[in-house]
Amino acid sequence: MLDLKFKDEHSPILNNRQWNSKWLLRSGYAVCLWSIAYMIPHVYWALGGTAGLSLLKPSVSVSTSFKLINWVALPFFIVPTLAGLGFIYFHKSKIIRSLLLFVSVLGCSIATSHGIYGIVYRGLQITNVIGLGNGTFHIHEDAYVLWDMVIFEPWFLLEGILLATVGWFFLGEARTRKIWLTTCILGIIVGLTTGIMGVRFA
Repeated sequence: MLDLKFKDEHSPILNNRQWNSKWLLRSGYAVCLWSIAYMIPHVYWALGGTAGLSLLKPSVSVSTSFKLINWVALPFFIVPTLAGLGFIYFHKSKIIRSLLLFVSVLGCSIATSHGIYGIVYRGLQITNVIGLGNGTFHIHEDAYVLWDMVIFEPWFLLEGILLATVGWFFLGEARTRKIWLTTCILGIIVGLTTGIMGVRFA
């Protein structure tokens, strides 16, 4: 009996489940905290804060609808925040599991493609391969382009990667993981295609 118990505790299946549970917990909290980190400045700006506005495009930060834009953006951060926690604590129901996976693959597709497209596009603008509205890139006049490339777009990219990761660890079987990865990649391709066509979802 002691031998059987020892083997069960050290079985590859049990160890694999423990490893998945550990990384599901970490990736779920990572999605939650990363979403909150980007939500905080939007709440601050929505409430009338002015710090950090120099990082944004001037025409956006002085817009009369700037506060409204930030309020409207909040649900896009709240949903992945809740999804990250949902994968950890609220996944018992089949309907909730399906909803969490749908939110994650959609968020992964939009955020990852947004980040990739934005980084490449801003890089081309900085190197003057693509022109700006006022002509070529000048660091003092167009610093927002640089900040967008090194701060805001990488946030989207990492958010998408984290959403894909939490879904991966949530799905324990190799077959479902292959389907998940394929779906995420196809979603990212669709997002990049729409970006090239001039349609961006965020």
